Amino acid sequence: MSLPSFQVLGINHLGIAAKDPLKFAWFMKDVLGVGHLGDESVVEQKTLTSMFTSKGHGAIGSQGDINSGSLKDSPIPRLELLVPLAGTQDGPIHKYLEKKGGGIHHIAIQVSNVDAAIAFASSKGVKMIDMTPRSGAHNTRIAFVHPESTGGILFEFVQEL
Repeated sequence: MSLPSFQVLGINHLGIAAKDPLKFAWFMKDVLGVGHLGDESVVEQKTLTSMFTSKGHGAIGSQGDINSGSLKDSPIPRLELLVPLAGTQDGPIHKYLEKKGGGIHHIAIQVSNVDAAIAFASSKGVKMIDMTPRSGAHNTRIAFVHPESTGGILFEFVQEL
């Protein structure tokens, strides 16, 4: 049995598609006091991402935006709000919201080497959506695992750069 040439470092974030993203952001910032780490458009996925810390009052307090430019110093796992880009109706998040009405979209697993994670998972017969890593939001390389191979859950391998 071959050993993987990468490490699973933990959960990086939970991707959440909210029916009302403004209400979600308000709840995170104003009620829970969770810090907002920044927004980024992922044009090829027709998605806007907003990353939040997973700790609130007492950790970051109610500072609102902390926008450090780097996620490496923020507590993980994080919460990633996924919103269809304005004017798009054919992206994956729009389709997810139409079909399921919101909820946890994916679980992102932080790995030390996304290329090695893809190779190892594929060698075990796992169906990958991405056989080659792509640029992800917030300075990462990512690859999605097909839910067919995980019992119906969408997983994302994430390597922070």
